[in-house]
Amino acid sequence: MSQGEKAFTWEIPPELWRGVKFPSPSWQGKVLSLYIAPEPSKPMVARSEVRAFADRGLEGDRFFRESWKAANRPDKAVSLIEEETLQAAAAELGTETFGDKTRRNIVTRGVPLVELLDREFTIGGVIMRGIRLFEPCGHLEKISKVAGIFRALEHRSGLKAAILSDGVIRVDDPIALREEARLATSPSL
Repeated sequence: MSQGEKAFTWEIPPELWRGVKFPSPSWQGKVLSLYIAPEPSKPMVARSEVRAFADRGLEGDRFFRESWKAANRPDKAVSLIEEETLQAAAAELGTETFGDKTRRNIVTRGVPLVELLDREFTIGGVIMRGIRLFEPCGHLEKISKVAGIFRALEHRSGLKAAILSDGVIRVDDPIALREEARLATSPSL
């Protein structure tokens, strides 16, 4: 962690992460679904695409603001969660999957979020940086109305990320580490 970065007491240490961990460093991820919450404590709204703004967040979301860096909270711009984690949590709870109830903006498939921590990555053409793994909050169970969601998502609740470039994020957009994304678009010699 650099000198200017802030540690949060509710972070998940990577060694406790219970989310997706692939045995191979080669993975191919994508956006499965997108959500914004126009108002705090109100239901999430599904979108097929959403505009992302560097240091500001997702247009129309409750966390969209002038600057998260100025507030010393770049981790508030966007949140991601793994579809594989949602499926496992739903199975544990004996319920349908509940991506829209998690208060996370982007549901991914095929992406081990722990590997995006402290690294730059792309979602479509938008550049982001993984800031921290995090725990669910107590408020989540009340708002989601999913009994047991807090415990089911403990140590695998998602990744908070900073948005580094403007652009549009769409369902089915690929997700890749930035170094890999650069290699994939470089002309062959």
